[in-house]
Amino acid sequence: LLFLDTEAEGFDLCRAPALQTKVFQYRIWDVNQKSLYLRNDQLVAGHLQGANAALEEKVFWVPNRAFEAARLPVILGIRNGTRCLA
Repeated sequence: LLFLDTEAEGFDLCRAPALQTKVFQYRIWDVNQKSLYLRNDQLVAGHLQGANAALEEKVFWVPNRAFEAARLPVILGIRNGTRCLA
């Protein structure tokens, strides 16, 4: 079971008038309050407190228009979108 931050920020990825894509940013944690962070280039869940709280990865998601829209495909990204999973 994962929880999403209810105060997620949305912002425009593209300002072109013909195509507007909304990018959503979330904090994700599990029932044990473990957050996602990168360790040795792997995304892991763990307890982050104090100065380590800054290591928490925000998860970005955007609709993936390259696939069948009825299946609601998304692209998930971390590191401000420089690394992703589609």
